[in-house]
Amino acid sequence: MKPWGQASHGGPAIQRPAAVRLGGRGPLQKGDCMIRGSWPRFESLVARRRRQLLPIVFCLSVAGTGCASGVGTPDATAGGAVAPPATNAVPVGPTDAAGASVTPAGSGSGVSAPQLLVLADGVQGGVGLWTYSGGIWTAKWPVPGATVLARDEQTLILGIGASLELRAETSPQTPGAGISPQWGNKPLSGAIVGVDRSDAGSTAIAVSQAGGLAFGVVAADGSTGDLLPAPDSPFGPSVAWLDSERVAVISDDARQIPCLAVVDTAKHKLALLSGLGGVRTFAVSPDRRTLAAATESAVYVAPVDDWLADQEPSRAVSLDPSQVVWDLALSLDGSSLAMLSGTEDASGVVTDIHEITYVRTGSSWSKQTDSAVPFSRADGQVWLD
Repeated sequence: MKPWGQASHGGPAIQRPAAVRLGGRGPLQKGDCMIRGSWPRFESLVARRRRQLLPIVFCLSVAGTGCASGVGTPDATAGGAVAPPATNAVPVGPTDAAGASVTPAGSGSGVSAPQLLVLADGVQGGVGLWTYSGGIWTAKWPVPGATVLARDEQTLILGIGASLELRAETSPQTPGAGISPQWGNKPLSGAIVGVDRSDAGSTAIAVSQAGGLAFGVVAADGSTGDLLPAPDSPFGPSVAWLDSERVAVISDDARQIPCLAVVDTAKHKLALLSGLGGVRTFAVSPDRRTLAAATESAVYVAPVDDWLADQEPSRAVSLDPSQVVWDLALSLDGSSLAMLSGTEDASGVVTDIHEITYVRTGSSWSKQTDSAVPFSRADGQVWLD
């Protein structure tokens, strides 16, 4: 999955089309889209409105890779882990001769806590689940075709093409129940690129479909309908349930500034939250009590109730002028924060991709880890508590 404006194998940039309804029933408002997990190029709001996105080039400093147009993939065929260069080295889990990932000695075969679970490439030559714990990256379990990862309090939710799969948070290696979203009597077309599941069992999804981005709600039996009113923003496709009826999204205000917004699925109303403008990405803790949002200059974390009351959130992390972040993740109780972070130069090249984690101590946040990543693309991450 490539973001709108990203070239493929040196080809021309892809024009960003308007969003469409899940059932293919015509356009929705204007809605340009950026796909989460595709290592996006972020631009100033003014520049973004004045020109089309240019091709995105990422130069990831991992063994066996260089600069390439589009999303590069390290040569992981011979193993499930790729080591960064010695100048920016982090421990990376070993692989056996057949290329299967192997947990480092002493770490046990189960899931230790706390740690991150990241959906990324480089797992036995394809997409799969990595763990990051104690400074060690380990390529663990392949999940062919997976496009997005999220979690609620007890369940991992994977988007695998146009289908959903639920796995127990305590055993992410074990495939679970599948859901095949149906629009009317037809299977959903397109890839699911944003997902979150409510405590009541409904799943909010963002789907790359017909050259655009559509939002929907999937019932437990797979029946799917539009998320209405649809969010309208070039930033996405973050979706997160706040309770059994309300979904947090990003949508533009009247000045075309992206803000957090809440869609009430029962009343079919969208309310913009005015506490913070310029929101690029966000995450909600699995207990639904804490929300983190990133702008061009900082990451803010506050209780969900404060966001809903339009209170100005607390700044948790200040970003450098050239720093961009995406794929935020909060731990179950909102006390730990993770983000993928890179450095963007004047030409839009993003390099030096790191996983950075923070822990909350009282009212402040302290950096816990800062590690180069051993993969070239990620499509979601969650904390395992």
